[in-house]
Amino acid sequence: MGSSTQLRDKDLVGKIVVSMADGAQVGTVKDLVFHGLDLNALVVNGERGEGLLPYKSLGTNGPDAITIESYTLVDWSAGAGLGPNSMDLSQLRELSVVDSDGKSLGHFHDLTMDAAGITQEIAVRTDGVFGIGSHETVIPASHIRAVGASMITVDTGSKAATASHRGTK
Repeated sequence: MGSSTQLRDKDLVGKIVVSMADGAQVGTVKDLVFHGLDLNALVVNGERGEGLLPYKSLGTNGPDAITIESYTLVDWSAGAGLGPNSMDLSQLRELSVVDSDGKSLGHFHDLTMDAAGITQEIAVRTDGVFGIGSHETVIPASHIRAVGASMITVDTGSKAATASHRGTK
């Protein structure tokens, strides 16, 4: 996969996975598995159930399908099982984000990755009423200190350059 491409979860989730060697559809990407904030694997839902496809095993992420070399690259025995220190997207979205000044910035909302699956930035959203009045802050990955079981800590204020802010409708 090219190194200049930026990815979001919606660029992968829902796409079909095609085995080039087998000439067959393997399944559909159901979820993403992260180690910290780096993409580790895709959860593929197929005829054999759910399996894990290591991100490094992807061939091409095309406009309609993700290609892999062989059906055998999917670990069907793993199911959607996550390894230690791994989280899926729904678990990441439950994490609150706290800055180095002790301020709660909101909850993890989205991320942008490079083609290698390395997070480049995260979007943090404050709560609004039905999305109205919510506020989104984009934080560069270089400002992320740690990803824990219940929160993400980031350097902001005097310890890092100002993150960009954007209002949401």
